[in-house]
Amino acid sequence: MDDLKVLLNSIDNDVIIDNMEDVLEILNMKKKIKQVQKMHPYAINHTEKSGWFTIVDDITSKGGKRKIRKATEEKLWNALIKWYLEKTDKNISLENLYKEWLDWKRTPRNASNIKRLEDSWKAYYSSEPLSKDLISKPMASITSLELRTWAEKLMKKHYPVDQKKFSRMFTIVNQCYEYAADEDIAVVSENIWQKAKKKINKDLFVATVTPSDESQVFTDEERLAIRQMVTEDLKKYKKQPTSAGFQILFMFETGLRIGECCGLKWTDIKNNRLYIRRQANNKGVKEWPKTHNGYRDIPLTDEACNILKQVSEYNQAHGFNAEWVFQSNNPKYDYRLSYIAADRKLRKLCNRLDTVKKSPHKCRKTCISTLLDNPNVSNRTVQRFAGHGDINTTLTYYSFDRSSKEQQAKAINDALKLG
Repeated sequence: MDDLKVLLNSIDNDVIIDNMEDVLEILNMKKKIKQVQKMHPYAINHTEKSGWFTIVDDITSKGGKRKIRKATEEKLWNALIKWYLEKTDKNISLENLYKEWLDWKRTPRNASNIKRLEDSWKAYYSSEPLSKDLISKPMASITSLELRTWAEKLMKKHYPVDQKKFSRMFTIVNQCYEYAADEDIAVVSENIWQKAKKKINKDLFVATVTPSDESQVFTDEERLAIRQMVTEDLKKYKKQPTSAGFQILFMFETGLRIGECCGLKWTDIKNNRLYIRRQANNKGVKEWPKTHNGYRDIPLTDEACNILKQVSEYNQAHGFNAEWVFQSNNPKYDYRLSYIAADRKLRKLCNRLDTVKKSPHKCRKTCISTLLDNPNVSNRTVQRFAGHGDINTTLTYYSFDRSSKEQQAKAINDALKLG
């Protein structure tokens, strides 16, 4: 603000300033400040601890007043100019704010998350008759009761709704209100969705069914059988070459996500350690893992090293010379193995095993669950191995009983046996 005062004084005192753009900018600022001074009836205060602050009239706030506080006088005047002269969104609807919020949220790395949000918006908001009136109404005039009533009607229509589906349905309204309540946005004074959410009828929720262990992980016997079948298939189907079987076996040893496995390069392997730095699918390669904690390096087991040796020989035998570990002859995917190749292969193997069909992610769960069962491997080591930011994620979603039903029955019988 000191620079602004100097320039304003210079203009008032007819001091020549070389940069005409600065002159015009300062003149415009001076004009706006004078306008705001006439419109703003409250004192502007300053303390070392609180900075510069004042209040404005706001019917959406409790008590009809809103406090505006900034670190510098210049920033406070800019905020007041925005409030009085540039604020055109006091009557903005959820429908319009959603577009602004989505643009703000969009980054080069979160395209898949944005796609999920766009799908949810279409399913539960823009194409949903029950939401038509609510999303077109000014957000500042919507009450907590209206939000709760709307949410309950939506849940009844799309019943059953568990916590996961609830999040998919209402993450948008929650985050839009959070965004709108930010002091720099100030469309609403608070996130009233949080109040509405607490009062939603609990009977509208259905409990999330705990998945069976059998559907989430493979037993040791199944892993051995899959290894044998993969070996046999490589000899049997020489005219239809695919390294999908190797990829499945490698995930059992490393706990990689399928995208991480598809994006693996030979240069990511150094001194018997695997460095995870990217992910890939059929649409392309992202030069970053799923999460920040996904950046990790893990030790390669003896079996993992053996699998890599076989993959290298396999690639050489089939003339594959790209940089990827798991390759194909398809230029559409830059000669990477298809993202769904392992999924197709694993489902066929499960069918031959006469067991529950499982996705490649269950290979990751099997690997992590196996490590958690071993007393010589600490839970923190497993967490880092998995690339999880929170150990509760590892313990809650990746710990399963890998024994067969017969083994479980025997263990229970032995545990309850008297004498």
